[in-house]
Amino acid sequence: MVFQHECQGPGLAYTEDNNFKVRLFDLVNALARSLDMVSHTLAGHHTNVGFFAARIAECYGLSSFERRNVVFAAMLHDIGAVSLYPAVDSLLFEDDTIKHSIAGSVIISSSKKLQDVSKLVEYHHTPWEELRGENKRYEISNIINLADFIDVNTRRDRPARLQVPLLIELCRKHSGRLFNPDYIEALREAESKRDYYHRLYSERTEKKLRLSTQFESDMLDAEGVLDFTGLFAKVIDFRSRFTATHSQGVAITSSVLGRWLGFNEVEQALFQIAGRLHDIGKLAVPTTLLEKNDKLTSSEFSAIQRHAVYTEHILSGVPGLEVIRDWACQHHERIDGTGYPKGIAGKEISLGSRILQVADVFTAITEDRPYRRGMDFKQTTKVLRQLGDSNKLDPIVVEVLIERYDEINDLRCKGQTLALEHFSNYSKVLYNKYGIVSKDIS
Repeated sequence: MVFQHECQGPGLAYTEDNNFKVRLFDLVNALARSLDMVSHTLAGHHTNVGFFAARIAECYGLSSFERRNVVFAAMLHDIGAVSLYPAVDSLLFEDDTIKHSIAGSVIISSSKKLQDVSKLVEYHHTPWEELRGENKRYEISNIINLADFIDVNTRRDRPARLQVPLLIELCRKHSGRLFNPDYIEALREAESKRDYYHRLYSERTEKKLRLSTQFESDMLDAEGVLDFTGLFAKVIDFRSRFTATHSQGVAITSSVLGRWLGFNEVEQALFQIAGRLHDIGKLAVPTTLLEKNDKLTSSEFSAIQRHAVYTEHILSGVPGLEVIRDWACQHHERIDGTGYPKGIAGKEISLGSRILQVADVFTAITEDRPYRRGMDFKQTTKVLRQLGDSNKLDPIVVEVLIERYDEINDLRCKGQTLALEHFSNYSKVLYNKYGIVSKDIS
């Protein structure tokens, strides 16, 4: 039986033959922006490194495909550090440049579209003199190293136009050893152009960066977007053992609920995407708060609540994800208007958002956490019905879940078990192959 719901809400225009397309660059850019939100010291770092790398690659004359890979790798180069360490207090990562480079490569390699990009991230801290040898195939990763060096050493409280020329001269002292001399000269040529600093610090930097890479035609369909958003889920969940595998549980639960409420296959894929992205804003919340066992203070709870706003901010920069953005950022809204971040109520909340809300609560209370076991059927249905009866959650969506409880819970468990296996494999690869100890979420 397929249920029909009177609240269809806005944006449900996708059909089986709908040409759902999203730019790969926009997704990379959104992930880069989310990485920059982890710490104040990272603010703008990944976008800036992408900008520097794009200009170097352009002036050096790399092919379009090589520029694409270098820019994407530059924009995601520290994804390993963000996932390995709950607290990122420095841009330098001096003691673990190899560790976080390898960790980043392992994470990015899980995306089919970014296989070449993952190798550039792996070698982005490898000195030029080593890349010229056995790793010559990935020598363009040295562009990222150079761009990273410039941005890390640029003081944010001083005009960049007064610093970058001096930093280029400093790079020349390491020419031939740490950096490719030709890349340094390409950076100097880029820096000499009149629009350089205007472009670097313009509010339109991200748009111009996209145009400079000339990848407007690099588009993804729903399946491709779903594949890529696995990276978001990994970064979100790997940073906190309390949320590990949670995103995948919400993704699967909401997708199955969508099917039983009459959504087509394309829209079911969109639910999986929204589920994987719904907590991306938590990257801006300190893990000490996310993992705190004691009762949160009012200010701490407010800080956690802001993650929904951050999620909306990040996803608003991705044309084509408007419906998914609304579903994802409204997962803590409530039908009676008592939710957050905007306190919207009733028919202002689309059916898609209502499904995400139920899926999020269901997953949170049924999954095992380090500090408690997940609820069983009786406990879960009691909580969900109470929330439905009190007009917090949509009662119809709640009843659909309860009626299909065994199917949905079984799929949730399998999906989260698989996600946990992926994380365990990630940890094993880092430890067995490279001797890197990752977080234990068992």
